[in-house]
Amino acid sequence: MNRGEEHVVFRFDNYLAHLPGFLTSVEDIWKHRIAGTAMYDTVCKLKLLKPVFNKEAERVKQRIFQITKVDGELLTAQHDVNQEFISYFQNLLGGPSLQRRIDLEFLRHELKHTITPAEASLLVTPVTLSEVKEAFFAIDVESAPGPDGYTSAFFRNAWPVIGHAMFQAVGEFFRTGKMLKQINTTLISLIPKVSLPRYVSDFRPIACCNVLYKSITKIIVKRLQQVLPLLIDYSQNAFVPGRSITDNILLAQELMAGYNQKRLPSRCMIKVDIQKAYDSVEWDFLFEVLKLFNFPHQFIVLIDQCVSTASFSVSLNGSIHGFFKGGRGLRQGDPMSPYLFVLVMEIWTLLLRFRIKEAADFQYHWKCKDIGLFNLCFADDVLLFCKAHLPSIIVIADTLNEFAALSGLKVNPAKSQIIFSRAVQQERQQILDYLGFQEGSLPVKYLGIPLTSSRLTIADCRPLIDKVDARLAGWNNQTLSYAGRLQLIKSVLTTLHTYWASAFILPKGVLKTLEKKMRQFLWHGSAGRRNAKVAWAWISKPKEEGGLGIRSLTTTNQALMLKQLWRILQNDGTSIWVDWIQRYRLRNSTIWTFNGALGSWGWKKMLKLRHLFQRGVIYKIGDGSSFSLWQDAWDERGPLCLIFPRGPEVTGLPLTSSLSSVIQNNQWCWPASTDTDIIGITSHLPPLNLQQLIAFLGGAARVTSHFRRLLLSFSRQHRECLGMYFFRVILRYRGTVLLWMAILGKLSTMDKPWVPRAENGCVLCGGLFDETHDHLFFKCAYSKRCLSILSRKIRFQWPFLEWQTGLIWASKRWRGPHLINAAFRATLAALVYHLWAERNNRKFSATSASAEYITSRVLDDIRMRILAADCPPSLQSLTLYRIWHLPRPIGL
Repeated sequence: MNRGEEHVVFRFDNYLAHLPGFLTSVEDIWKHRIAGTAMYDTVCKLKLLKPVFNKEAERVKQRIFQITKVDGELLTAQHDVNQEFISYFQNLLGGPSLQRRIDLEFLRHELKHTITPAEASLLVTPVTLSEVKEAFFAIDVESAPGPDGYTSAFFRNAWPVIGHAMFQAVGEFFRTGKMLKQINTTLISLIPKVSLPRYVSDFRPIACCNVLYKSITKIIVKRLQQVLPLLIDYSQNAFVPGRSITDNILLAQELMAGYNQKRLPSRCMIKVDIQKAYDSVEWDFLFEVLKLFNFPHQFIVLIDQCVSTASFSVSLNGSIHGFFKGGRGLRQGDPMSPYLFVLVMEIWTLLLRFRIKEAADFQYHWKCKDIGLFNLCFADDVLLFCKAHLPSIIVIADTLNEFAALSGLKVNPAKSQIIFSRAVQQERQQILDYLGFQEGSLPVKYLGIPLTSSRLTIADCRPLIDKVDARLAGWNNQTLSYAGRLQLIKSVLTTLHTYWASAFILPKGVLKTLEKKMRQFLWHGSAGRRNAKVAWAWISKPKEEGGLGIRSLTTTNQALMLKQLWRILQNDGTSIWVDWIQRYRLRNSTIWTFNGALGSWGWKKMLKLRHLFQRGVIYKIGDGSSFSLWQDAWDERGPLCLIFPRGPEVTGLPLTSSLSSVIQNNQWCWPASTDTDIIGITSHLPPLNLQQLIAFLGGAARVTSHFRRLLLSFSRQHRECLGMYFFRVILRYRGTVLLWMAILGKLSTMDKPWVPRAENGCVLCGGLFDETHDHLFFKCAYSKRCLSILSRKIRFQWPFLEWQTGLIWASKRWRGPHLINAAFRATLAALVYHLWAERNNRKFSATSASAEYITSRVLDDIRMRILAADCPPSLQSLTLYRIWHLPRPIGL
């Protein structure tokens, strides 16, 4: 990088100072009056000015003023920049489509399934009005409009008027198989792939399609989803209903186990990068793929019209440039594209399987042959596995080239890599020379997560920590209340680790670091080292236990891992990872009896959670044919082979016996014996059920169920006193957070040790008494005056006891979902909020308000919330409106 390039951002900031309106923006900020010294005044105004420039900078940065051609020529004239983008995308997506004779019939015997007549009939069923409406309303209102400029919100709001016309337009397409070209026009929106894009190829083209077109493809997608799980091999998990992305990660991690050991067989993993994957699919190949799967001709015609009649313009710097017809590719932004791409990639799997069967010298990766595993695909993220020897690599490389010639999907050697196990020595260089890929090393990033042969470290998780830091950096300069920060933590920060936590038990150090950052942000809005007002263990309790409901990251991680154990236990045949675990890890054992000494570090850590999982699993025995007599936990005491190890020997029933071997005519039928082990078994047998299944205590085994089960050990302290304030509260959220802190006695009153003790007196009553929670709520003459006004106006009563005693009284007096009780709970929250705000105004801003004004604010808050609550017609609602002196709404 030369000297000039180092200061690109600095020069850009200088450029902002020459924009029109620069001085006006500065003048608007400089008009603010700020109390303090001249230096403080200047610093504060510069801080206020920064967000204005940041907003302008973001707007300007989104404009593209120059671009570099492939030959290095820099284009700065706007017309030349526009033309370069048009030419690039016209070459990529446009031009005449190929019309080749492609024969894929040799792969028919490799197909997992083909479309049956009954399934074909469902695919071409005439559309209904409800189906069309559902498609329109399924489009996100925030999604960008197509060239016609109409967003989904327009169609939703205008549906009573235009709905029937939309149904007729969509129905005409499905009936005739002809699409009006104006409907299928597309805007190419440019999304940078890198922070400072220089070339056109540094931008990802996202297709902004018209809403009417997207509604059509939404219907096609919904029909495709019904048959896709039948057609697609289990090694593909992207966009296939019922499959999980974590299967790819978990299985790849298992196959990586032992890559750092010389004593294990030589093997390799190939990470393949496909150039311009979606944009390079040849249409003639796509249609042959659809024919191979026996999709009905009428359905193929519909897809043909959607794909081949597309035309494009480029959206650049707020204007539309160029117009050209498409000639290849699947549009990123078209709802149908991902599903068609999955079908295309299935041919990759079929072709590779066919060539492997043909090749006598191909050798599978260690522990892959029994299930015929050689690849894992998630859309265009592809991993290939084989033994690290040249004949196997030749089969894979030649098949990649053959597939590229058929489909147009070419491998990018510069970004693809091969990773060898430590046992590979002799053929390493030969393989690299033939394949032409780079040699990679572990850990390797796959689907955004590092794969490694050893345990995950804090350094491996640095991208996750950086992701949280990036979010916090964007919020540090914003003025947020406790409630605002709490909401960001719950809705954003606690979900950032979920993807990682679904695949691995994360290191404790990582989870502690993330929770520390969240704790600091909650209390101080930054990462500064200052004390927290409430312990994190208390904050992360559920609301009904007196916490704020922030999920513990450790507990969430464990719950997500228990979900994976549940999938193994169910073994419904839809997961390639579960199939591999059953075949190569458990073999003739179960998750309850497997010793856990073998396998990857992730697998071993997962098995350590079995004791938590077993408490929630219920076996309904039925005839017992699906369960192991000795190794399944159908007995509440656990697997019998662990409790009574002599059982198989004494009874003569082998360790592999089915539970059905001791059930006859829906009755227990154990061998007669006086052995103490057998007596111990038969004396505590559960009742038999007609239905045979595995269930989870309390309902479906969702992550939430596991999570709640893990929370059973939490303390019940303060449950009645605190829990009621977090349900059916009809006040803004920040009021309830402040009330929660007041209940715990954590507001920064003058009696707290961390508060400077210059003045201990209560500012609300003139400093006559020390400021404490008990005094503020409600022994202070000022707060008593507020209560007196509320009592007179809305019959709000308070016992004038100690603060905590009064809360216990309130928890019994205002409990339950009754509307009037909910309103009084909200009133308490509002009163605490406004009293604390008044206290701070007097202490720090030298302003004051009367008790009458404070109570009017409280009443206004609650009245607005009652009106917004849309109370159902009832006697409760009528009484509520009368107490609060609100006009009776129509219908009440």
